Amino acid sequence: MLTWMLYVMVVSLLLGVAALTAEHQARLRRRSTRWFWIAAIVASLLIPTIIASVSVQLPPVFGNAVSQKVVALRETTSAVLSPLNWLPEEVTATRALSNSNLDDTLKSGWRSVSTFMLCALFSSGAYLYWRKRRWRRGTLLNTSVYITDDVGPAVVGLIAPSIVIPTWLLPAPPEQQSAVLAHERSHIKAGDPLLLTIALTLLVFMPWNLPLWWQLRRLRYAIEVDCDARVLEGGQDVASYGATLIEVGQRHSGYVGAVAAMSESHSFLETRIKIMISKPAKWWRVSATALACLSVVLVAVAAQVSPPNANSGSTALTEIELPESVLEGYTGFYRFGENAVMTVTRKGQQLSAQLTGQPAIEIYAQSTTKFFLKVVKATIDFVPDAQGHSTSLILHQNGQNITAPRIDSGTAEQIRVTMTSKVQNQTSTPGSEAALRRLIAGQISGIPNYSEMSPSLAKAVREQLPRIKLMLAQLGAVQSVEFKGVGNQGWDIYDVKHEHGNVQYRIALSSNGIIEGALMTAGP
Repeated sequence: MLTWMLYVMVVSLLLGVAALTAEHQARLRRRSTRWFWIAAIVASLLIPTIIASVSVQLPPVFGNAVSQKVVALRETTSAVLSPLNWLPEEVTATRALSNSNLDDTLKSGWRSVSTFMLCALFSSGAYLYWRKRRWRRGTLLNTSVYITDDVGPAVVGLIAPSIVIPTWLLPAPPEQQSAVLAHERSHIKAGDPLLLTIALTLLVFMPWNLPLWWQLRRLRYAIEVDCDARVLEGGQDVASYGATLIEVGQRHSGYVGAVAAMSESHSFLETRIKIMISKPAKWWRVSATALACLSVVLVAVAAQVSPPNANSGSTALTEIELPESVLEGYTGFYRFGENAVMTVTRKGQQLSAQLTGQPAIEIYAQSTTKFFLKVVKATIDFVPDAQGHSTSLILHQNGQNITAPRIDSGTAEQIRVTMTSKVQNQTSTPGSEAALRRLIAGQISGIPNYSEMSPSLAKAVREQLPRIKLMLAQLGAVQSVEFKGVGNQGWDIYDVKHEHGNVQYRIALSSNGIIEGALMTAGP
């Protein structure tokens, strides 16, 4: 969750910079700019969600003879731009111990803040409606307005927007009153109050996304700059209108919620005036073209940032149908070490595989010998003989290739009875505690005894040793090892108390003392 949130913020920041570039390009061309920011806000919500979760089916370019390929969009991104590669190794390693609790905390906080924001929006609308009923109606230069003591100039309301005028404007010169009304009418005609409300509502979905808040602020500024441009195009004098902006900016307006208002901060007011009186530079067309190209490039880079799940989950594959006679040749029992058996059964044209202590999972044919799982990212290759009967299978999962030879039903039943008895009696395998202590000590020292491990476990330990060593260093020295029972798969379960935390281990030890499997998870 943390890395996904980081990924979303990186994409949002790139899209924001692209919108900022496009904004400068549009100003050189004297065009509207607010639409770039509303597009950036919407894209900041949609692009990360779509890329991380959507798959597309490519059209059959070469005709129906070639099966259509389904491609997950996350697989088309650049791994170099993955946030996982930017996090310090300490963060990545520690994440394995606290990922579940951290995810729950982040999700709970996300829901709470979103709910609070939604309630705040409704409360703001109710507060505005309450205050609006207490304002008095009046006219200013033949325009119906609300007159208040401390609010405005501003536009309030979504369905039927109204102009709000402060009392200090009533004795002002007609030129100043005309400039204020022209500004607020321009907001109403352009639908700015609704646009601003929609943008603010979108933030409810990702209130933790800091670049999104910056985009909203830039949208507010762009709305005012666009409004200034429309007012001047309508015939208002630049000097008179600028003087009116300064006068309004010097007076404080009361808060009535997120509304389109004429007053802004002094720093931005100065920027607005500079924009109004600026003239195109000599090479503005070249600059505009360069900025437009840069903006497109930034959007492309944002779409190429790889989400954290770019290499996880099961890739969508196209399944094919095989004759029942072919499938029947793959049914049977396959041995995974001394203590586990995978049973492959057939029901019609559907094969299922069940590993000792686990539920049966359907497997789907990708070719005549290769099958894939949909619930996890794994594939199975059957190795048939000349008669089409499988002699073994190879399980490909988590970068491991495990070969399991076929065994007869008697051997499979003997393993099942032994494992059932072990689970029922809840007795540990002799020597498993000592093997676990040696495994932990080797990982802490950085010199594990790989000769005590199965080939697949040794490969996994070699690949993960830097992270495991770092986690164990943070946990500190082992203080106690306590046997807790036997899992459904026959693995011994131990609670290991370290100096700075607890870890639960599961270990499978063969009769010749080889560790066939070992897993570590955060303890209670």
